[in-house]
Amino acid sequence: MTKELNLSVCAGDECSFSDVQGVKTPEPQFNDLGRMTWQPVAHDFLVDSLREQIGNTSGLEIVNESHTLHRGGQRYFGLFQVKGINRKHGDEVGTVFGLRNSHDKSCRAGIMAGDAPFVCTNMMFSNEIVLGRRHTVNVFADLPSVISKAIGRLMESWIDTDTRIDNYKSIELDNSTAHDLILRAYRAGACGQTQISKVLEQWHTPEHDDFSERSLWSLQNAFTNVYRNNLLLTPQRSESLHSVFDPFAKAIAAN
Repeated sequence: MTKELNLSVCAGDECSFSDVQGVKTPEPQFNDLGRMTWQPVAHDFLVDSLREQIGNTSGLEIVNESHTLHRGGQRYFGLFQVKGINRKHGDEVGTVFGLRNSHDKSCRAGIMAGDAPFVCTNMMFSNEIVLGRRHTVNVFADLPSVISKAIGRLMESWIDTDTRIDNYKSIELDNSTAHDLILRAYRAGACGQTQISKVLEQWHTPEHDDFSERSLWSLQNAFTNVYRNNLLLTPQRSESLHSVFDPFAKAIAAN
């Protein structure tokens, strides 16, 4: 039996899929020559396309999903827990696809690889693929094949993610080093200034006993505990955090 993640807590501002379907998609935009310059994609069309392509991928199945809308429906973010991906740490973390889209041009449609420990609702993303360079006239015809290729690439990325988990777990940290990494991660954009104290609190007093070991893995989860309050920023902040932690882990391994 597949364990399910509590994606609702991760999502925060969760809505139903019928709410997503009810969002009106803006009209396309054209230049002075009558050529289409922007073709917005309906949020529900994007979701249905992802569901279809996952269903067409041998061995994959969506077991849980959650949807959020922001800025009056202008921005969408969805989480889709899947089973069928062979993970070394499959008993510890759930495998998730993240999907985002916008009608206000704030971001391009994108799909990303993510995971979350089963013991909590912390979410971390490891890789994102933009679904097309921009919303243009061919987006509807191209989207199924683009999503299919993206799923294949993201499935391969979980091998690197499991290696990262192993590396992070193997690196012990004292408080001084952890504090230094928190500040370095903040400067890289991994959290806001007001969140530093919350990350420190989670490091010194973890919400879950699974992260009581003084390791880089526990420090990552101190950050992700804070991330769950703003899912839209999590992909960008995950990338910033890895930009600090990965070189540090590599340097430790080299010594």
